[in-house]
Amino acid sequence: MAFVAIVLPAALLAGCSNSGDDASTLPSGNVAAGDPTAQAAAAYEGLVGQPPTDAVKPSADGLAWVVSCGQTVPTCSTPANAAVTAAQALGWEGKLCDGKLNPQGWSACIRQGISAKASGIVFIGQDCGAVQAALTEAAQAKIPVIGAGGNDCDVTGGTKQFASTVQNLPDLTSQQWWEKIGALQADWIIGATGGKAQVLSLQFTDSLWGSWIQDGFAAELATCPGCEVLDVLEVGNADVAAGELTQKFSTALLKQPTANAVNVPIDGWFLAGLGQAVQSSGRSEDLSVIGAIGDVGNFDLIGKGGGEDASVAFNSSWTGWAGIDTLLRVQAGQDVLPAGIGLQVVDADHNLPAAGQPFVYTPAIDFTAAYKKAWGLA
Repeated sequence: MAFVAIVLPAALLAGCSNSGDDASTLPSGNVAAGDPTAQAAAAYEGLVGQPPTDAVKPSADGLAWVVSCGQTVPTCSTPANAAVTAAQALGWEGKLCDGKLNPQGWSACIRQGISAKASGIVFIGQDCGAVQAALTEAAQAKIPVIGAGGNDCDVTGGTKQFASTVQNLPDLTSQQWWEKIGALQADWIIGATGGKAQVLSLQFTDSLWGSWIQDGFAAELATCPGCEVLDVLEVGNADVAAGELTQKFSTALLKQPTANAVNVPIDGWFLAGLGQAVQSSGRSEDLSVIGAIGDVGNFDLIGKGGGEDASVAFNSSWTGWAGIDTLLRVQAGQDVLPAGIGLQVVDADHNLPAAGQPFVYTPAIDFTAAYKKAWGLA
């Protein structure tokens, strides 16, 4: 997801070709379920991985064509820009095409990459289903397309279309990784409300991972006897693009006067007006509000009380670098290795980066140095 929604995600960002049908096997990691303080602590610890260390030898030159789900939103632009930077670090040419938050734009960008005879295409933040025809054309042109932050079509019973996808963590399928975001949101809310959460829950409807986050959230919140989801507000890209997100949220919040918590699947929505809507509600001090993905602008909101109190964060630039690494390993005929992109909850008192800085995990992980070493650049 993919990350198209004013996300991302990218990860970006986090597709895997595994179907993840066995959602009940999601590793909870929450041995303290039922203890609000301990569940909050587990959210701050999260799940943290490491980038691959096995070497891969890049070709001397190449053209990496990077398709952004939409440059107007940071959760698309951040991983897309990072993928271009990673390609340039190789000595390659990196070209970015803005898909402008719609399937026609994504398909047009893929076709432009085919016309440019790219060495490979890195598709940021969307599942394959919306662009199958363009992906078929890329395969016919023998140009590998890497899904960075989106799922392949076999996840929904179709045929695989991507040359490969970025897998975030070695022990989680794509579905389980997204469910874990929802579970960590629930853990933080349980802790923030002392085990008495009354939640207005927002669900992204335009990609698979939106429902996966919601499933993970609902399952984890159910471990709290005093907690309840009061309502689920469904939000799609069209709501955001039309400027209707804020009004939809404000109306839903008015209908739930006892709500004391809100979980939001995409941090970019706060920057699109949701943060202001929380503040304008007059209930900001009474609401525990958590998002997901962890953009730099959102950390500013979290630190200053701008309508968002916490986020399940990952470094979406890592998604872009992982997309290039995946492309290199596909080209070399090597096994694609898990990127190691983990998740940790950030709030004003835990894991918050310095002002203006991206999320780097606690303890910090220098994934760019690790990739450069694996690529023989350091």
